This record gives sequence, C-alpha cells and structure tokens, in this order.
Amino acid sequence: MTPEQIRDGLKAKFGSIRAAAAALGISENHLSKIWGKAGRQVAVAEMDAIRAALLDEAVPEARKVRSIPWLGAVPARDFRAEEEFGGRRFLVSDPETPAGAYALTVKGDSMDLIVSDGASIVVDPEDTALWPGKRYVVMTEDGEKTFKEFQADPARLIPCSSNPAHQPILLGSEPIKILGRVFSYTTRDAPRRQV
Repeated sequence: MTPEQIRDGLKAKFGSIRAAAAALGISENHLSKIWGKAGRQVAVAEMDAIRAALLDEAVPEARKVRSIPWLGAVPARDFRAEEEFGGRRFLVSDPETPAGAYALTVKGDSMDLIVSDGASIVVDPEDTALWPGKRYVVMTEDGEKTFKEFQADPARLIPCSSNPAHQPILLGSEPIKILGRVFSYTTRDAPRRQV
C-alpha cells in the first residue's frame, strides 16, 4: 500500500485521521507524518495495527501492541520535581503489561547499572507493596519524585549507579508515597563503561 492509500483507507474507515490515531493507539502527529514531505518510516507495530484495521486481519497475539500514557520524566537521582505532560502515548507489546500502567523517561545516572539516562520505564501504579530488590517510583509530600531500588533492614531506597556520589535514602525520615513498581524498561544502546 502506498502512503496515500493508507491515508485514504484510514479516513474512509474512521472518518478522520484524528479518530484513526485514537483507534490505533498511534500519535496523530506520527500518523500524519507517514504521508508528509518527510515520509516518516512506519514502525512494525504501527503497520500491524494499520493492516489489521484496513484489511480486517487479526494480528497474532504475540505481536499485538497497545499504548499507555507517557507522563513525563522521573529523576534517577535525589528527590526532584519533574515535568509531567499529557497526551503523549507509549507503545507496549508485552501482553502482561498491567492495565493501568504508564511510562516515564528516566533522567539522571543514579540507576545507570540498571537503565541509562533517557531510557523509558513502565510503572504499575497498582503494585505498591515494597519488596527488597524491586524498583519503585516514589514521591515526597512536596511532590518530588525519584526512581530507586528498595532494600530492607534498614528500609531504604538505594541507587544502582556507577557514580559513587549517589547515596541511599533512608525511609522514615519523611513521609513518602509509593507511586508504583517498575514493570519493565525500554532502553537505547549506551557506550560501554570502562572497567
């Protein structure tokens, strides 16, 4: 199919590109760029969704993709306030991704042994029970957030970092709210650390 055939087919089926984007779980901006001057490349998951919609084909369960809210950034350093933005979506293909999950972009290096600065994490807001060795997004009463690993005896949030400047945060000195456990990570390739 040509980009123009895709556009016309989506308009015919859904009435508008905006409605098609919402139905397919693809950003309207991304969908429009497919047939724009730049001719944006279509990701496999996006093409699967378009093909399934236009040809009424079933996508194999292993390749189904859905979108979840992408709510901004979370510091991978000390507690910090970070911007939140709405309307953006993040595609996930793991069928076990929790129903209420959302995505955040990691900022900082205090978790760089697990995930690099700029990576994305998927958070399950329904899973707030603290278990040693699991990673969580937490928030202070002031609305400042961080992403760390929980350890017990004593209860603390620890960095998993190659940077020794990052220190554990002891729990109990101030109230915190567990925003959710990290379900999965999506990361880009990073330079190899010198050993």
